[in-house]
Amino acid sequence: MVYSTSEFSKDAVITAKTLHIAYRRCRYLLDRWYSGMNTEFPNEGATIAMNNLMNRVSELVADYEATSNAKLNTVMAMSNLTLPGDN
Repeated sequence: MVYSTSEFSKDAVITAKTLHIAYRRCRYLLDRWYSGMNTEFPNEGATIAMNNLMNRVSELVADYEATSNAKLNTVMAMSNLTLPGDN
């Protein structure tokens, strides 16, 4: 099977949309985390697991927003989506 440039372009747009949605979901979750959810987990194991996840979420958001949102802008330009939070 030959993989055409058209198919590759479609796959690239799907990937950009996926990354855009993932960033927005992480941004939303991180904002809620810092609004007080970070104190709501009942036991140490759950707290450690959630803290580890939220560290990764925070790193993803920071990476996308670094250098004047360079990575985020690239993904948004290719995704052709407008999601809540996009300005």
